[in-house]
Order: sequence, then C-alpha cells, then structure tokens
Amino acid sequence: MKNMTIISVIIIFAIIVALFIFLKKEGRDEVVGLENYTGVMEPRIGYVELQVSNLDRSLTFYEELIGFQLLEQDEKTATLTTNGLVPQLILKEEESFVERPPGTTGLYHFAIVVPTRKDLALSTKHLLESGYPIQGASDHQYSEAVYLADPDNNGIEIYVDRDSSQWIRDENGGYVGATNPLDAENLFAEIKGNTWNGLPSKTRIGHMHLQISNIEESERFYVEALGLRIVAKDTHMLFVSKDEYHHHIGMNIWAGKGLPVPPKNALGLKFFTLHFTEEEYNDAKENLDQLKYNYLEENQELTVEDPSGNKIKILKKS
Repeated sequence: MKNMTIISVIIIFAIIVALFIFLKKEGRDEVVGLENYTGVMEPRIGYVELQVSNLDRSLTFYEELIGFQLLEQDEKTATLTTNGLVPQLILKEEESFVERPPGTTGLYHFAIVVPTRKDLALSTKHLLESGYPIQGASDHQYSEAVYLADPDNNGIEIYVDRDSSQWIRDENGGYVGATNPLDAENLFAEIKGNTWNGLPSKTRIGHMHLQISNIEESERFYVEALGLRIVAKDTHMLFVSKDEYHHHIGMNIWAGKGLPVPPKNALGLKFFTLHFTEEEYNDAKENLDQLKYNYLEENQELTVEDPSGNKIKILKKS
C-alpha cells in the first residue's frame, strides 16, 4: 500500500510539472517580449527606398525634422540610418518624375518605431515646434503614433509599442487595435527636461502600410506564398506579421477596390526589404513557384511584386 501511495504521488507530481511546463510555454508563445523585437531580434523590415523629386529637399526633411543620419550619398541617391551602420531609408531622386496619381496602389505609410515613449514624445514635440504639419495622432492600443507626410506626400508614421503583455488578443488569436485620441499630455510628461537629438540608435522600420487593389489576392500572396500570419482582417484591410508582432505589413482598400498600379517613374515607394531566415526564404521560394508568381533571384535575394505592384526584396538572414 505504501508503495502504491508513493507511485501515486510521483505520478501526480509528474502531471503537475508537465502542466506547468506546458502553460509556461503557451504563455511564452502568446506574449513575445517587446524587448526581444526591438532589441535582440533582427528587424523584419530592413530598409525602404523612396523615389523623390528633390534629393536636397528630402535630405533636409529626413535629417533635420525626422532625425535620420546620412550614411552615404552620391549625386542622385542618399542612404540614411539611425545607428551609423545599416541602411534604413534610401532616397533616390527621379529626374523624370510624375506625381503619384490619386487612386493608385503603393505606399500608404512607412512606420518608424522608436524604442521608448520618451523618444516619441521628443520627436512629436520637435515636429510641433518646427511648425511642420502633423496629420494625426492616435492610440492604437498596442502602440501610440503620430502621422505626417514628407515633401513628396509619402506617408510616415512614428510610433512606440506598448509592452506586448498589454496587447489584446481576439478570439482568433489576432490583435485588437483601436484608433483612439493620443493622450498628448501624458506622453509629453515623459520628456522630463530631455531635448530632441535625432532618432535614437535603436530606431527601426517597424512596419509597412500599403494601398492595395484586392484583399483576397494580397492574402494569397503574403500568407500562402510568403508565409506571414494574419493578425487582423476585415473587408477593407489586412494586417500580417512574423514573430507574433502586431503587424509587419498592413494593407487596405480604403481608396477603393481594383486600384491601378502607378507609373514606374511616380514618386513614392520603389521597394522595401523583408528579412527571412534560411528556412523561411526557401519556403517562400517554393511557394512562389507553386503558386506561379514571377520573381528574380540573385545573390541570396528574391525580388518580387505583390499583386498590387508593390515591389519587395526578400533577404536571407545570415
């Protein structure tokens, strides 16, 4: 009887340990620590290339108002960074440019994620003091953000993430967003006598938001072919991500369905880069083949256009 009791205790203890490990793992999978995304993990969006009408004017804007640093420059191209090492924004002057026609696909905004609320507060205060127009400021539940446009009307979001433990999941495992007014007074309380000194070195391109022509076609491309996961979706928008992030790529048809692609020399988004692991890269290549998407592969890099004509370069992480 004593042996039976001991065996029963051991079994119960083993079950409790197994349950604890399972729940801990589930919790870890549910909540990705924000410090992992902004600190340790490599960014999923590497850099963005924009076609601009006047390089000098755009450089002045992105250096003096947004806070990037110049990494390198030639006659028609400038590469910008925040850490002095890796490109994050490339500006290319297009001599024979045309304005991007209204009601076409392309950039809705590219989003710059700063490390702390203090950084967002300082950037917002700097923009306000400069007199440059801010187009909006929102609390999205998982992030706080301000919006503006560059001199060529390219949309920009500057934002900070809340700690991922505060992100709210829906019944499908996606994220619940919001568009509430930003509490500016609370945000500016973070400044505490600090002064703006440009974008901090840990700033990244956090996500892309694209104007597309068709939700279903885009879902097939980004989810079935590239392997991103849906984190939010309705009849007019689709958000997808890797690493359980709230979104790396947002898409919308708010300007209408079936939008045409802008001319090649139109101002705006030329391309952006996505960073994939070797396994993700190989899976994406196989899926692109099976689903009959055209792409170009060169030097461990896939260049492909989504169904709305937005160009992406997929880089294999070393």
